[in-house]
Order: sequence, then structure tokens, then C-alpha cells
Amino acid sequence: MSPTDARRMTRAGVTLSVGEILGKLATLAMLGVLARVVGVSEFGAFSFALGLGLLLSSMTTLGLDQRLVQLAGGEPTSLSARLSSLLAMRLALALVVVLGAALVLRLTLDEPARWAPSLALVVAACADTVIEAFRSAASVRHVQSGPAAVLVVQRFLALGLVVLALHLGTGVAGAAAAYCAASLTGVVLMAGTARRQADVRPRPGLVTREHTADFVSAIRVTGLNDLVSMALFRIDVVLLGWLAGTVAVGHYTAAYRLLETVLFISWSVARVLLPALSDSSAGSPDRNRAVSGALIIVSAIYLPYAAVLLTRGDELVGLLFGDEFGSVAIIAWLALAPLFFGIAQVSLSALLSLRPDPAVLLASSLALVANLAIDLALIPVWGAPAAAAATTVSYLVQATVLLVALRRRFPHTRVRRNLVLSAGASVVAAGVMLLPLPTLVGLVLGGLVYVAAWVLATRHLDPGTYRMVRGVMVKEPA
Repeated sequence: MSPTDARRMTRAGVTLSVGEILGKLATLAMLGVLARVVGVSEFGAFSFALGLGLLLSSMTTLGLDQRLVQLAGGEPTSLSARLSSLLAMRLALALVVVLGAALVLRLTLDEPARWAPSLALVVAACADTVIEAFRSAASVRHVQSGPAAVLVVQRFLALGLVVLALHLGTGVAGAAAAYCAASLTGVVLMAGTARRQADVRPRPGLVTREHTADFVSAIRVTGLNDLVSMALFRIDVVLLGWLAGTVAVGHYTAAYRLLETVLFISWSVARVLLPALSDSSAGSPDRNRAVSGALIIVSAIYLPYAAVLLTRGDELVGLLFGDEFGSVAIIAWLALAPLFFGIAQVSLSALLSLRPDPAVLLASSLALVANLAIDLALIPVWGAPAAAAATTVSYLVQATVLLVALRRRFPHTRVRRNLVLSAGASVVAAGVMLLPLPTLVGLVLGGLVYVAAWVLATRHLDPGTYRMVRGVMVKEPA
């Protein structure tokens, strides 16, 4: 990979990351306001419904966004037609999911005040999957800024509408309806942006049996993997609600948001990496360097974040949600989860870049089995900390299996040395953050110390990585 290509990928990643950061901040603010207004139990009920909606919406995605990038990356002129077939499948499945959820919720929860918020959040989650289809289509054209801006607008609209609903005294039901309205608006905005900036123009007349069959053929790997992955990502909240109640869900969700908020980094890296690896003009050495660079990025960011959670995580939860939501045990168990998740996401995208790889489904399935076993055995005894432990262990299992498969497909990836250096710099930063300083001062000082230690160590002990990072960030003179 040339420095120019690396810089282009980095700019795309930064664009996505900035949008994700702003969107995550808006979501954090929305949930923080909601938690402080409605309390732990009602916040847990909202989080339970949101998790259920995201779990059910995975039945409409089936991993086909990645399949779209893979297929259209090799045949760019087919993008609009392939997206048309994908949207037809997704909307049909979404209709089945929403109607099925409405029936089940209506039969199990007799009062509209109990089932209506859950249904609204199911609709919102399905709308978000349509947004993701348009975002994936735009990424094939390497268009990132417009979709990132739409994401920011959608999240801040959700913040504004939820705050308004709470101000009007509508509680969780009004907040769920407001969140759903923002998601539906996001569909319209994302479709318009994809049309204007990426020239993506799906329409019913472009739906073909051939393109639909291309997506259906991948479901046995990508579809099952998407279902299993979403279950892995959300099943803890659902099981915790059933086995320990909404108060436990409230405590767990507040801590889990510290994990979930930073996952955009691995998603952004993977979203940029997938089109680059799917490009048929890229050679094997370029692909190996791209995968190595992506793994170095996520490890160099998530290792110091683990230090942040271990040293200042409880203070951050109290700052964002209120002191009643803090739990040192939950946060400690979740500290390494972002690292394992990030490694798994990069490995997954690399393995799916050229063809559906069965190792992806195997990794997700083994991780889900581990997750369910720990949840069912330990949640009745330990509650929310057990769910946190299950999350981290399951992502470790997934990352391990995927890394083994990755080394077979990309045998020349080189990340071990910088992983050790990042871990050492994180330990130094953790020592600084343990000093008796105000929360924000300690975090800023710890971050500066980490960057300095990482640069110094990498420059002298891993010069190849140092040159790669410098080449990406510093444009050479013509």
C-alpha cells in the first residue's frame, strides 16, 4: 500500500470517526438525560426494549451489507441494481419482523404503555438497517462525508426529540416514539445523500432474480453470522432483564455504554478496510499491509482505553449517568472487551472481503455459546457483573478463532510487536491516571503520556510501524 493510498484510507477513516464521535456523543447525552429523568428501573426498561429491537432487526440484515460491498466492489456499475435487490429483501423482512413483534408484544404485554415503546424501538432498529444499506452503497463509491453528516443529524435529532418528549412528561413511551421518528427521518436523509453524492439510484424496476440470488447464496455464512453476532452483542441485556430485572439492566447498560460508545473506531476501520480489500486491483502485499495497519490502529487505541476503564471508569459512569449507576465490578469486567471486539471486527472484515468465509460463522457461534453458558450459569448468582464477564470472554473467543483463520488468509500480517509496545505504554498511562487528580485532568494527562510513550517506543523498537504511521499522517513533499 502506497503512502498516498494509506492517507486516503486514513482520511476516510477519520471522516467516519468524526461523524461517529459526534453521533455517539449525542446518543450518550440522550441516554444520560433519560437516565437522570426516569431513574434506574425505567431506564433499564428502555434499554431492554432497545436491545430487543436491535436483536430482532438482525433478522433483516443477514450480513448482506458486506456482501453488497463485496459484489459491487468488483462490478461498480451494478451498484444501484444490487442495492435495489438488497432493499427489496430488507423491507420485506422488516415488515415480517415488525408485524411479528407487534403480535407477540400485544399478546404478552396487555397494556399499550408497556408494549408500544418496545414496538417503536423495533421499528427504529429496522429503519436503521435500511440506513446502513445506503451507507454501504455509498462506501463502494468511497463517499464517506455525506453519510457521516446524516448520522450526526439523525443522532442529534433523536436527542432533541427525546428531550422534548421528556419535557412534555411522556416518559419512556414518548422517548421511544421520538427515537423512532428520528430513525425514520434518517432513512429519508441517507437515501437522498446517497443519490446526490454517490449516484446511487435504487428503484423497484432494477430488482432482478440474479442479484437477489447473489445475496441469498451468501446468507448461509454472512446471514447466520450476522444473526449470531447480533445475538452475541445484545443477548446479555435481554437475559439480564429476564433473570435479574430492569434495575440490573439499568446498571449494566450504563457501564456497557462506555464500551459501546468507542466501538465506532473498529467499525470505521472495518468499513474503510472492506472496500480496500475487495478492490480487485489490490495485490497481496497491499492487502497484508492494510490488515496489519488496521489491527495496529485498534490495538493502539483500545489498550489505553482499557486502562481508562480500569482506573477511571466508575467516575465516568457517575459523570455521564449519575452516581446511582456506578459499578466498579461491571466496568472492570468490560475493560478489555473493546480490544477483543475491535480485533474481531477487523479480522471479520478481512476474511469477508473476497468471499463468505465459514470461519466467521464458526467464531461467532463459539463466542455465542460461551456467552450463553456464562450468562445462564452466573447471572442468577452475580447479576450484572456476570453479564459483563460473559461479554468479554465471548469476544476473546471470537477474536482468537478469527485471528487463527486470518493468519491463513493473510500470513504476512505483523502486529505482535506493536501490541506489546501499546500494552506497555498503556501501563505507564494507567499509573498516571491513578494519581489523585480530577477526573478530566487525569484522563487528559494519561492520554498525553500514552501518546508520548507509544511514539517513543515504536520509533526505536518498531520502526516499520513508526514509518507507516508517519507516512500516513505526514504528506511527503512533491
